[in-house]
Amino acid sequence: MAAADALLNRLREMILSGELLPGERITESSLADRLGVSRTPVRNVLSGLAAEGLIEPVGKRGFAVKAFSEDEALEALEIRAMLEGQAARKLARKGVKPDLLAQLNECLDEGDALFAKRFLNLEDEQEYGVMNARFHSLIVENCGSPILIGMIERLNNVPLVAPSVIVFDQIGLRKAYDILIRAHGHHHAIVEALRDRNEERVDMLFREHANQQRLSMFERRARLRIDAAG
Repeated sequence: MAAADALLNRLREMILSGELLPGERITESSLADRLGVSRTPVRNVLSGLAAEGLIEPVGKRGFAVKAFSEDEALEALEIRAMLEGQAARKLARKGVKPDLLAQLNECLDEGDALFAKRFLNLEDEQEYGVMNARFHSLIVENCGSPILIGMIERLNNVPLVAPSVIVFDQIGLRKAYDILIRAHGHHHAIVEALRDRNEERVDMLFREHANQQRLSMFERRARLRIDAAG
């Protein structure tokens, strides 16, 4: 099972990173050769990716990587924010245990250390993405609702929507710093609201928090238009 999960994660990463392009045709044999594995596990993984909506059947035995528009990504982000807000509400209602609060505070400390130098490097992209993904997953995974957890996991498979996705190179380091330091301020406010068991505030904060990721999408789209015009 661990090998199958690793293969699924690898193929999912290839799609979300753009290594496998939208519309690209893929087959069991081509992927098996590319990854150095047999066709049987690839066949099982392709079924899983199709169920997640990342690929779609083409012809009798092939698949193609599904294309998502930025409008679809923005819609998925909005829905994810609402669902995460509900997850945070549930967590606030039942109370945050000390060990979970300690883990959330570790995320805050990691983010504070990144921003303490008052600028960002390209090397900070992965570190912030990992911290941000961990922060969100700690809240979602401890909300006590398997249905919410599953729905949010599926939305995170839409390109540019997952908390781990940061696009420093496409929006610029200065703009990334401005957007992300505000987003990290939301992290602090979210932890405070959870600690105070303030359900309404933590829900509102998650919706506001999504606006920062939405801004990065708009900046990315504007930058791509400028590059294309140039």
